[in-house]
Amino acid sequence: MSEHLTALLERINAKVEAVKPVEKPPESPYLNALIGRVEARKWRDEMIQATLERLEGLHSELRVVRHVRKCNNCQVELMLDVERYAGSHCGLWYLDLSQGEDILPEYYPDCPRAEDYEIGSYWTKNLTEGTRRFILDRMKWAEPKIIEEIYTVIDFYLALESWDLQSPLPPFTSDDLIFSM
Repeated sequence: MSEHLTALLERINAKVEAVKPVEKPPESPYLNALIGRVEARKWRDEMIQATLERLEGLHSELRVVRHVRKCNNCQVELMLDVERYAGSHCGLWYLDLSQGEDILPEYYPDCPRAEDYEIGSYWTKNLTEGTRRFILDRMKWAEPKIIEEIYTVIDFYLALESWDLQSPLPPFTSDDLIFSM
């Protein structure tokens, strides 16, 4: 029995050695163009999905801004978050002061500065109206930027949909600095 098994293994090994993988695809401009189109189509499909998710996130941010302006309970929750966690738990990029300093006014002079407001302290149970004003002023500042970004993302989505897989695309975002935070 072991003689038959040995003979079978020798035949299998001989076939495996005879087939060698091709290390480099053959040079062909048609093949390279096809590979490029397949990769571009895959990238476009992934970017369309990511763009739709981005648009949904921006729309949610805009709904939050518009809701918080009218809802006292949400304003108090955000006040507690800003005073206790420096805005890092609310998920709103324009209220996050957790970096140790307020960095947005360094890049955007029209952005309300946290230092211009009397922000209370959760730990000393000193909730202040300054915190509420800070939140509402920052939301008022961020709303047009979010709306502008929504239009930019829509334009990018439309460009992706009509892209011929060869010509250059427009930039993805209008302001990489604030929307990558």
